[in-house]
Amino acid sequence: MNRLFDIKMRDGTLLSTVVQTPDSGGPWPVIIVRTPYSKEGLAKALASFVQKGYAAVVQDVRGTGGSGGTFSFLWNEMHDSEDTGRWILEQPFCNGDTGLIGLSYLGGSSIGLAHSFPEHVKAAVWVAPVLSGRSVFGARGVLHLHHNLPWAVLGHPRFRQLDWDSLYRYLPLKDALRSAGIDAPLWDEICSYVVGSSSLPDLSRAYGSLRVPGLHFGGFWDFMVEASLYAFASACRPGGAPQVMFLGPWSHNGMATEVTRNEYADYGPEASSAFSRRAMQWFDHYLKRHDLPEDLSVPVTIYVPGTGRHKSNAWPDPDATKLDLYLGDGTLSPDVSRSGSREFCYDPISPVPTEGGALWEFPRAGLNPGPAVVTTGGRPDVLVFQSAKLDNKIISLGPVEVILYAETGAVSTDFTARLIDVDTQDTPRVVGDALSRVPGPGLIEARLEMPAVGHVFKAGHRIRLDISSSNFPKFDRNLNTGISSIVSSRVSVAHQVVRFGVSAPSRMRLSVIAD
Repeated sequence: MNRLFDIKMRDGTLLSTVVQTPDSGGPWPVIIVRTPYSKEGLAKALASFVQKGYAAVVQDVRGTGGSGGTFSFLWNEMHDSEDTGRWILEQPFCNGDTGLIGLSYLGGSSIGLAHSFPEHVKAAVWVAPVLSGRSVFGARGVLHLHHNLPWAVLGHPRFRQLDWDSLYRYLPLKDALRSAGIDAPLWDEICSYVVGSSSLPDLSRAYGSLRVPGLHFGGFWDFMVEASLYAFASACRPGGAPQVMFLGPWSHNGMATEVTRNEYADYGPEASSAFSRRAMQWFDHYLKRHDLPEDLSVPVTIYVPGTGRHKSNAWPDPDATKLDLYLGDGTLSPDVSRSGSREFCYDPISPVPTEGGALWEFPRAGLNPGPAVVTTGGRPDVLVFQSAKLDNKIISLGPVEVILYAETGAVSTDFTARLIDVDTQDTPRVVGDALSRVPGPGLIEARLEMPAVGHVFKAGHRIRLDISSSNFPKFDRNLNTGISSIVSSRVSVAHQVVRFGVSAPSRMRLSVIAD
């Protein structure tokens, strides 16, 4: 049975809400979802819960779908979710036990429920919950451009007609959408936050204080995988509620939809996140007192293509070891090379293009997550460092860090790293990437971090590391002037030097596990 309600918030704003219940019986435990992406589609997705004896409540957050008010990033979610929770607990269909599904922004929009009603929220399922601007927009002045620009106008009538390549390249970026005749308050909010001229709510502390058993999912190809890892780590604390995490070769949109293939690879059905089944089992245990399946009793389960499932008591795996590969004159080796340097010029007008990796699925702009073939190794602004052929396979599982000793002539600049697997046919495919924005001019030590890599470098393959100063449009371009591309159009070319060897041991540090 489906019914539509307008739930009144404390300021009088009405939020449009669909309530689905089984045709008979009751009251029931309630699964709650609050979304900016249309309640109708998600209500259909929750039909399986209703068939299994749950009530489901799906609400359009303020200023979206059929709800009143104005959408503003996270500002109203704590109060609105609390008011919604109070209404649900007063309804005859609710037996007092509730569960949350918090995927991306749906996570941030629901935290207030668990914060305000800890005795009633018995379990939650999380996928990269948005807890702050940092988790989705970027940090340290770096804008994650590729998904934020389209996300700001997602659902706009002209969305499919926009020239995204031109919009990504427009300078200054804050005026990109206005140049196309589109007024986008959310884009203004994003730009203002990234350049530091405004603040946004940070729900990290509220989330960290929750005592809710959490089922977490994270994807190696998800541009927000760091948010999944943070949510899991923040919830895992002595005396806290049980937390379980599944990681695999999944994209942001592919986890809940259980997609096991992308534009570049098919991992097969065994790689499925099994999101629907596991979410149901998690709620059945905590809301209906069913037995918990064995695979939901292990703290961390990771599907690594080429090796299958790996189980651990924590993330990163405490049994992982560190493998340092040192940069040389075009080489990548466990041994430190003789001292030397390589150099290139970075021109923001001609940035190195993004090719695969952890991305939002946006094929309209040529952006697809996954192990794309890398075509940029021959560019003069890309330094290639490559290992010898591997005698034995190496399983990289965990964070990857690149430490660069470099020099720049710019006031501010970027250094980028791209981890690549070169197969026996000399085909290079991206495994992960990272960027660090650093001050100049002069000598610097840059640390570039890939938060989660799960990959097997097979025997006979080579490990390659490409170093440059741009990865566009995944990240906004550094104009080398000390002024953000969000607010400036003035560009300068930077002369970059990467040093290596005994006096400047630039290196990549892999997390490695035994077979």
